Amino acid sequence: MERQKYNKLILERLSKLVDKYPDLRFGQILVNAEIIELQIMGDRLMAIDPFYEEPEVTWERMKNNKFVFKELFN
Repeated sequence: MERQKYNKLILERLSKLVDKYPDLRFGQILVNAEIIELQIMGDRLMAIDPFYEEPEVTWERMKNNKFVFKELFN
């Protein structure tokens, strides 16, 4: 099942980020990894929940993210 494959890839990468950045809160890691996206709407900062998003879409966004990949190997 493709969905499970991408879920596992996301979890593996998040686990590495948690180990590399022990001082970050989990929500900060999710935002930095672009799993949860932030948008400014007027004078408010809104979080976009990926509840209905397929994990393949989330993974594609994550794999282009510098925090997720490049920082892990420096």
